[in-house]
Amino acid sequence: MATALARSIRTCLMRRSGDALLTICAARPEQPHERLTGAALHRAALVRGQALAGAFNPADGPLALVMPCGSLFVETMIGALYAGFTIAPLARPRPGPQADRFDAIIKDCRPAAILCTEGLAARLAEARPGAGGRDVPIVALASATDAVPDEALPDRAGGGGPERPAILQYTSGSTRAPRGVLLHGDAILANAALANRTWGMDESGTMLSWLPHFHDMGLMGGILYPLLAGGATALMDPLRMIQRPERWLQLIGELRATFSGGPAFAFAHCLESVSDAQCAALDLSSWRKAFCGAEPVPAALMAAFRARFAGCGLDPRAVFASYGLAEHVLMVAGGTSERPEQRPPPPPGCEAIEPCCVAAEMHDRLRIVDPETRRPLPDNVIGEIWLRGDSVAGSYLGDPEETARVFHARLDDPGDPDAIGDDWLRTGDLGALRDGYLYVVGRLKDLLFVNGQKVPASDVEWLAGAQDPALNPMAAAALMPDELANGKGVLLIELRRRSHRIDEDLVRRRISRAVAGAWSIELTDIVFLAPNSLPRTTSGKVQRRLTAQAYRDDKLARTTPA
Repeated sequence: MATALARSIRTCLMRRSGDALLTICAARPEQPHERLTGAALHRAALVRGQALAGAFNPADGPLALVMPCGSLFVETMIGALYAGFTIAPLARPRPGPQADRFDAIIKDCRPAAILCTEGLAARLAEARPGAGGRDVPIVALASATDAVPDEALPDRAGGGGPERPAILQYTSGSTRAPRGVLLHGDAILANAALANRTWGMDESGTMLSWLPHFHDMGLMGGILYPLLAGGATALMDPLRMIQRPERWLQLIGELRATFSGGPAFAFAHCLESVSDAQCAALDLSSWRKAFCGAEPVPAALMAAFRARFAGCGLDPRAVFASYGLAEHVLMVAGGTSERPEQRPPPPPGCEAIEPCCVAAEMHDRLRIVDPETRRPLPDNVIGEIWLRGDSVAGSYLGDPEETARVFHARLDDPGDPDAIGDDWLRTGDLGALRDGYLYVVGRLKDLLFVNGQKVPASDVEWLAGAQDPALNPMAAAALMPDELANGKGVLLIELRRRSHRIDEDLVRRRISRAVAGAWSIELTDIVFLAPNSLPRTTSGKVQRRLTAQAYRDDKLARTTPA
């Protein structure tokens, strides 16, 4: 059972009994926000937990939470943890490939029930999700709750016996099918402490999160970690941020938020879509930590964001890259230590990447490793990122082979007997270290090969995207036409939403020359696509694996943007 985590949540909620701990941001500026104190959230969670404990048994499987991010989700999540359940936050099913993703996850996690809103119940019932040959119960939760005294819910969080995983977190599936990561309460608390110490999150902080709550960055960084620090959190509908990025920045000023961030595409979206007039009305002086993560972060993007919004009161030192993954609960590195211009020069091959500051306590828990020899590499050399420590998750659900390969790797380092004896987490991400900074360059599986050289796909995409302002390097996929095509590549890249008509032949020549000059890679095909044409995960990342397969099977729509 999630003993320590549930108790910590309860303590933090009761500590903030007098002022708003949770704010649900209204869809429109003229509408009032919904605000809950810690005590009110605690009472509502007790009601949810009591009902769940009476209807289901934690031993029968996790509870799948399929609902929008708001007070109902937060109350249900905390109530389920109070009652000793494992929760699995999931994105609602959508037509097309995402529907298959949802069905696959349900079959994988075999939940005791799917908890949803009344509006989603009918849609889920039509899909009739099944697991293990049985229909999974679909339970629609009402919004209102009635207060009950604390003693009405048995304190399962304080019971004995082996600890049940608190959260079943599914990976985004950018390079393969999503996998369920089993997260125990002690690992969540350890990573929350690392993140909050590194970022300085405490009772005075306010997190504004628009990030999807069914992913680790939104669930942990946006909801649980501020709560566990004793701070407040405000939740914004992700769709509102996508539709109106200026509203995200406006809310930072209105709520005096100190923490907020997202993937690189969100920062690029603000640069492209927020007008000068809107920018002039912003007040970003409260924004102390503007984290950018979930993918390799272009240094030019961060520099442009700092310059554009400095006039709005944004401290340039507040903007920083972060790195994490669900297998390490969330955070690995990220934070501010000095002005960007005072950093040491980047390692070779990392010049275009914004580095992540590595906390002192992580220095002995992070290695850059040759993925083939399993030997640690010196600073300034790109290799696979390996991790150890109390934030590492326990395992993948129902996949002992991948669990052994990923979570129980062993270093081959005669010079460090202590490191050899430990289990290490293989992240599958490539990076390099220099003077306390981690440069994340891409995924191990997202490489193009040319004469023994391994070129990260993201490097090719960024260089190509720089050849014309109409191109969107945040929405591109560089890949090999087949797995044996040494020195050859294919580029699929979307145009920006507000782009002009481009001279395709001219831009293709520019891209081909730039990529060939940088790495001697011959691009055999360059395809321009309309916005949102590439397959994406539910967190917005391009699915290169699906894109490559669709291209090789000639199933990718090649409609040239109008």
